[in-house]
Order: sequence, then structure tokens, then C-alpha cells
Amino acid sequence: MHVHVNKLIPGCVLREDVYVKTASPVMKRKTVLTDDHIYILEKFLVEDVEVFQKLANGQVFNPAGGIKEEQDDTPNDEDDQATIEKDSFLDRYLTAVQSYKKHFKNWQAGAKIEAYDVRKIFLPLYEREPNKYELMQLLALSTKQEYTYHHAVAVSIFSYLIGKAEGLKSGEVIQLGLSGLLSDCGMAKLPFSVSSKTGSLTAEEYDEIKKHPIYGYRMLESVPGFSKNALLGVLQHHEREDGSGYPLQVKRDKLHPFAKIIAIADTYHAMTSERPYRSAKSPYHVMDELLMDGFGKLDHHLIHKLIPMLTDLSIGDRVVLNNDMAGEVVFLNQERPTKPVVRLDNDKQIDLIKERDVHIEYLVSNASS
Repeated sequence: MHVHVNKLIPGCVLREDVYVKTASPVMKRKTVLTDDHIYILEKFLVEDVEVFQKLANGQVFNPAGGIKEEQDDTPNDEDDQATIEKDSFLDRYLTAVQSYKKHFKNWQAGAKIEAYDVRKIFLPLYEREPNKYELMQLLALSTKQEYTYHHAVAVSIFSYLIGKAEGLKSGEVIQLGLSGLLSDCGMAKLPFSVSSKTGSLTAEEYDEIKKHPIYGYRMLESVPGFSKNALLGVLQHHEREDGSGYPLQVKRDKLHPFAKIIAIADTYHAMTSERPYRSAKSPYHVMDELLMDGFGKLDHHLIHKLIPMLTDLSIGDRVVLNNDMAGEVVFLNQERPTKPVVRLDNDKQIDLIKERDVHIEYLVSNASS
């Protein structure tokens, strides 16, 4: 389907690589477009692109007049297939999100959590581990309207991967992933007017929100199949190393390792996602914020376990900065991998470590492509 850039919407999926006078594509085939992607296409003066007929969530895309006359109507073409390949990691991710949504609504209606049902959501995700590209695509799939459900599944995935990188045993990693998946299950017990609110919370509403780890712990404590470690992960995932978290203001040595891991996964996905009351931030900027601003609040050793999974920068990558300037990565800083030296298109070099207000907004092409 040939579509003009100004008709694109978040969730469209590229059917072909996009080139802009470069040997490597500025965007790869099967990229799930976000507002940032569309902005970059406009910035590079791309007029039209090839996209699949289906959005990433499986809905049919209707560009409302944006289809060019020369559209391909070949039967049995790829457009007739699922946009995200059947049984791919992202397909299993979206299936898990919808399954979690169904169960969450049942919990809101008073149903009890069943370990068997939760494991059916969780286990298919790990038949094959995601690569960096899939993890970055995962962030683009979340929407404001379904943030709660995407967040639960994404936190489970990131927690599981951090735990594996930390060397936890198989059984422990599974319990950690289950704990991450259910870390916000207590939100189902909040008044609907609070849990579904799209605007800023009042002080009283925020106090109610801060009770959800306790509600979640109580929902799980009598359910067979969840370890004590998993329950502590749910109870403590909003606690912080310096005691500034909630609900019990527990500090460093009293924080369970599961809770420390889930806290990082929870914070990272929340900050990189579109939420009802807050816009998403660049994944690269968020990673750097975790390293710098999270000092004393989050476990830095564990943050460094997450970075290699998501930081896919290499020499020669083309990036767009938050000041709208574009350039090429020419030097990587091992201590701050999201803050490289970039040679701008005007040949000026900028060291992002020294320029604290400037950060990478988006990777537009990978040198290894």
C-alpha cells in the first residue's frame, strides 16, 4: 500500500526499507511507526512510503484518501498476511497483552488470580528471546489507552531478561517474570475513577494509587504457584534504595532482589511509553536518566545489566538529536553508551556527555544494516 507521509498514523508498519540518498535505509522494513518516526520522515522530506494494510495491532489501516492510485492489489500478497509475523516474538507479545487485559478486567470484577492462567500468558513469551530490535519495537506498540496492559507484559519481559543476565537460576527467573507481570495487579482493586483517570491525579488519588502494591500482595499471598520472592517483588517494586519509595519506605538491604530488578524494568518502560498523563521520552535519554538521576534510588549494577539489551548504537549510525539536528556517531563512550560523540551534517562534532541538554531522540539508520 503506497501512502503519503501525511496520512500515516502511529501503528503503521513499513512494508519496504526507506532510503534517503544513503546506502543504508533510514528506516527498516517492518518498523512499527510512532509519531517520532513520522516526524523524521517529514524531516527528511520523504513524500510517501510502502506500508502494510494492517496496523501493528492487527486492525486494517484506512488512510482516508492517502492511498496512491498505483496500489498493489495482487491476491495472496504479503498485505493479506498478518503485519507482525505469526508466532514471532512481537506477535506473542501482543497476544499476551490482550490476554492480560482480559484477566485484569476479570480481577476488577472480583475474580481471583489463578497461577495457571498467568503462566499461560507468561511462558510463550520466552520460547525465543527477543533481540534488541524487537525490544525497541515493543516500546512503540504501547498506547495511552492500553498502557496498563502493555506495561505489565513489558515489565515482565525486561525483568526476566535482567534476571537472566544477573545469572538467576531458571526457576527463579520464571518467578521473577511472573512477579513483574503481576506487579501492578493491585491496580485492579483501585476505584475505577482513579485507575482510569487520564488527567493529573489529586494528592488523595495518588495516595490511593500508592496502595496498589499492598493490594497486589494480598491478592497473591494465598494463591499456590507464586513464591515468597515473587510476592516480595510485587510488594516492594516501588520502593527505592534511599527509602523514598512506597508503600513502606524500605531501604537498600531490606529490598528483595526481585523488587530491585522490577523497579528498573517498571521505571524504564513507564518513561519510554505514552501514558494517559505523560508523553513518552526517548529510550536513549531515559537510559541516561536512569544512570544519572537514578543514582541512590535504583541499583546501578542492575541498570548496567539492562543497557546492553537496549543500547544498539555503533560507529556510523545516523541519529536525530532533540534539537532537531542530525548526524553520525563517530565515537562511543563505554561508561555512557547513550552519550556518544556525533558528527553533525554541518561537520561540527558534538560530545553529548559535555552537552547535557542535548540527547539522542531517535536512531534513524544502523551502520550494520
